[in-house]
Amino acid sequence: MNTFYLYTTIFHLIVSIISCQQIATLEKDKVLAELRIMKHDQMEVNQNKTQEKTMKTMTNTVSVHNSTVLQTQSKETQFSSLSTTTEQTATMRKSSLSEKGKSGKGQSVTFDITSSGASALTSKATDSPSLLSRKVQGLRGRISIKKLIKVKLLDNETALKLETGQMSMEEVQAYIAQFVSKPTSIAGVYDESNKKTMSFTEASEKGLIAKTYAIEFLEAQAATGCIVDPSTGETHSAEDALEKGIISEDLKEKLTDAEKAACGYAHGGKMLSVFQAMEERILDRHRGKKMIEAQIATGGIIHPVIGIRVPLSVALENGLLNQITYQTIYDPVSNPKGFYNPETGQRAYYCELLKMCVYDIISGVYLLPFGGKQGANPTPDSVQGRLSVINTFNGVEMSAFEAFKGNHIDKKTYLFLSRQQTEWQETSVTDSNGSPLHILTDLKSGRQLCIETALRLRILESSELTKYRSGLLSIYELADLLNSRKVVFKITHCPIAGLWDVASRKRLSILKGHQLNLVDRLTALRILEAQACTGGICDPALGERVGIAEANQKGLLTDSFAQLLKQFEQAYNGFIHPQTGKNLAVAQAMQENLLSRDVGMKCLEYQLFTGGLINPKTHERMTVDEAVLGCLIDKATASQLKDEKSFSKSFTCPKTKKKINFNEVMAKGVFDGHTGFMLLEATKPQSTGCTGAFQYIWSYRHI
Repeated sequence: MNTFYLYTTIFHLIVSIISCQQIATLEKDKVLAELRIMKHDQMEVNQNKTQEKTMKTMTNTVSVHNSTVLQTQSKETQFSSLSTTTEQTATMRKSSLSEKGKSGKGQSVTFDITSSGASALTSKATDSPSLLSRKVQGLRGRISIKKLIKVKLLDNETALKLETGQMSMEEVQAYIAQFVSKPTSIAGVYDESNKKTMSFTEASEKGLIAKTYAIEFLEAQAATGCIVDPSTGETHSAEDALEKGIISEDLKEKLTDAEKAACGYAHGGKMLSVFQAMEERILDRHRGKKMIEAQIATGGIIHPVIGIRVPLSVALENGLLNQITYQTIYDPVSNPKGFYNPETGQRAYYCELLKMCVYDIISGVYLLPFGGKQGANPTPDSVQGRLSVINTFNGVEMSAFEAFKGNHIDKKTYLFLSRQQTEWQETSVTDSNGSPLHILTDLKSGRQLCIETALRLRILESSELTKYRSGLLSIYELADLLNSRKVVFKITHCPIAGLWDVASRKRLSILKGHQLNLVDRLTALRILEAQACTGGICDPALGERVGIAEANQKGLLTDSFAQLLKQFEQAYNGFIHPQTGKNLAVAQAMQENLLSRDVGMKCLEYQLFTGGLINPKTHERMTVDEAVLGCLIDKATASQLKDEKSFSKSFTCPKTKKKINFNEVMAKGVFDGHTGFMLLEATKPQSTGCTGAFQYIWSYRHI
């Protein structure tokens, strides 16, 4: 009985345990099922949040795009069209992103090109090439848009226009054309005697120029991007030029080394620019500055990584150059002139030689003239009408403006040639009546043109002035247009109007020449006296003559000079007798003791050698005998005027530094085709202090 009870108890216990296990299993399954449901619900919530966040991001992107388009379009129809296009693009990008997320393929590349940083344009890498990886043609290969943006050659605004389709790749190529076009290096020599083009190698072999000069010019070509064939205008690397026979084998090593200035100097796993190579002491500083000067003269510093010329600001920002080095490029002390004029043997900077070049419209290259006209000292007339464009096929020569108007050269080449010879700028002044005047001034030659005068003389149309004001006509075109229409005759009855600085090829007023130490004070005063007593102070820039007061206002005189010239101005307008009120001529004023004899005789001399004595009432010129008959001069004074020996040599020639009289001064004048005035050639005196000191020391040591 007890045994049966025991078994029964054990059986119930086992059944209870099994039941508990089943219940536990059921509870466990139930809990797991509930957990699965909760996890599924949580995943749905997270997925919904992710989708909402994605939609919000895309909506913001569309909003930013729409805002940008709204700012760049002026018409509602254009805005509507661009807005719709942007929304469709955003939808397509969202779909593409979703599909790529599912497949696990594709990456997104983000590049912030907004100035505020509040929004970014994202370029998705699809099966077609990315926008930033698209390339344009450079100097020595193709360059990606990404690199152009990285070095800041393309700004954010341009990149934004490219991204939104407002600018095409062709427009980008045109935008950077000035940085990737053929360098304006000197390609060869132009023999003016037989009108033939030669490479530097050929000119050297024929003995026309020294071989060292030829090598320097070829190295400059290589350092600015390429070796140029002057007969065809084609550009080559040093290796290609050797294969085509443009250079000889012995020059290959030198030119390949010079090419590093454009391709970069390999150092420490990086490609360095010329300046950076100088800083790392792997390039001689003098040689490096010589290359930098050539690059600047031919279009700009070359970025070695992307192989493209960049503006000065970009070069400084990217560390391709520093401000101190740039400021000393044309300092003759820290950077002596590194090239030579093949004809004269004189040292010169590359930019100075480039200004002497002519442009060949057949091959499209710049050639250095040799022989003939280049050796003579340039006159004001020859500089103004310089023929800088040639046709080597038929030997025709023309000015840059003539070539441009005849469609022989494009506007870019015309502007480059014009900037080599001139530097025009516009300023506003007021005349003696307070009326505004707009003056075009060539800072290089000293010429000036007045827009109001041109309108009054009808050599400028109002429509042309409107084009200039709107930017359709450059200041160089306007100046050349006015100069081409001017008819200039020699101005008679006028003394020397100014100076012609032979070295700088620039016309100067007498005062400016004195301030630059081109003429001594006494000679300057004598010339100004002659101007004042024959019709007014001369402005050699504009071709005008003005009174002393206006000349002082325009900077043609100082106060001290103006004070000394008052009596000479009266010699032209007449002396008013204090008692009778009569207007007296010079000799009459001398007799009435209104004018000293010394000053009076100088006035009569100036008037006589500029065309005759002046009647102050009519300003007519007359001979000495006619003046005697008209009672404007007495016979004794007239007799003294006829004796040329009585004229003192009170002038110093600003060129030869010899003493001369006023008649000899007039004979030395050179004609200025810009104004019709006569100018006096001037040069700065050569310093002899160092020579004297050397001679003193030498003499002392050899006593």
